[in-house]
Amino acid sequence: MKNKERTKPTKKKILTYYLILAASLLVIAGITVGVVFAVRNNVDGSIDLPKPVEPDNPNNPENPDEPDNPVDTSTKYEFIVPVKDVNLSQAHVFYYDKTLDRYCLHEGMDFTCAAGSDVFAAVDGKILSVVTNDRLYGGVVTIEHANGVKTVYRYIDPAENLKEGMEVARGSVIGKVAAATGAENAEGDHLHFEVYKNNVMTDPDEYLDIVSK
Repeated sequence: MKNKERTKPTKKKILTYYLILAASLLVIAGITVGVVFAVRNNVDGSIDLPKPVEPDNPNNPENPDEPDNPVDTSTKYEFIVPVKDVNLSQAHVFYYDKTLDRYCLHEGMDFTCAAGSDVFAAVDGKILSVVTNDRLYGGVVTIEHANGVKTVYRYIDPAENLKEGMEVARGSVIGKVAAATGAENAEGDHLHFEVYKNNVMTDPDEYLDIVSK
């Protein structure tokens, strides 16, 4: 009977066990609460969240492959006829040249109009050259546009303020139709208008679209 009583834990030991268990539970609870709080609030920034993938073109996130400000192609240029009255006298076709008395390709378009009529820039661009006394074509103005396009205006009196390198807007007056002279003298007063794409002559009607109208 005495041996059995000796194996029973004393009240002091039982109390010690409870205290150790309670302390362990408090430590575990504290660690758990700290982890949950850190995860929810990302207090220490130690959790690496996935970074959003930035598009190749931040200015156009919906379509990163498309440029921010796409440049219009030549087929989208909004050209205007470079004179007020659309009186086409000669298209860009094989024809009989009365001045030279021969058949040849007409390089450009002719618009019949009285000398002194305004000549307009067909589309926005920069003045590439201004000539006032060419022996064959009189006054000649050449304008450079986007995408390798140039326009040429022959048989005109260039505006006095027109200078090489000057920016001009579509519809700006760049000169006046001059009296008939030079290589197309027999055609009477008119504006001779040409278009070049990458320095290759092109039918102006590809931009003006007036022959079929």
